[in-house]
Amino acid sequence: MEFKDVRATIEIDLEKGLEELWRNLDKDARWGVKKAKKEDLKIKIGKQENWDEFYKIYKRTIIRGGIAPKEKKELIKETDKLFLCLKNGIIIAGAAVKLRKDRVELFLNASLKDFLKYQPNNILYWAIIVWSKEKGYKVFDLGGYQLGTRKGDKLYEVNRFKERWGGEIKEYEILSKNPFYILGRKIVRNINFVKRWRDKRKLKKYLENGKIKKP
Repeated sequence: MEFKDVRATIEIDLEKGLEELWRNLDKDARWGVKKAKKEDLKIKIGKQENWDEFYKIYKRTIIRGGIAPKEKKELIKETDKLFLCLKNGIIIAGAAVKLRKDRVELFLNASLKDFLKYQPNNILYWAIIVWSKEKGYKVFDLGGYQLGTRKGDKLYEVNRFKERWGGEIKEYEILSKNPFYILGRKIVRNINFVKRWRDKRKLKKYLENGKIKKP
């Protein structure tokens, strides 16, 4: 007997024309991209030597969000392409993606808090869309969409940002013969305090082991 749960993500159809993809963005996303260009933010493909600097940004971002960061070598292993956003030659944000047969999947993104006013995440998302289309990929997967969030939740705001990009919410079934695994997924997804408690516990252990102060 198999038990099931449902996960979701947002997918952007890259087989549409670039002009149509741009029109499909909501006004906030378009404004953010234009603002970033006006501020002269630049996008480049990251190299191996850029990982040390980006990892510092990733750690600060993920800890600020109340989650324990993964090891750098684990992130590098899971990343196929790293996109970096720079201002005046300084890395201020980045996004890591996984490349599949016909799709690009957003793995993670991180940015320096003091530079968010320049809209680095907006120009990163748009740059990935343009690059992915130019390379012939058919879908840009925004890396997950949390079902059942409410206004005020952290993931609600993440969902709202992903909804700006003109994609479609896709739901998928997850099947398992282990009922406790499926039950655990549903509990964590539907009861926010369980997830917060789990993340807080992992982060506390990480900070204590590394003797790192939360930014």
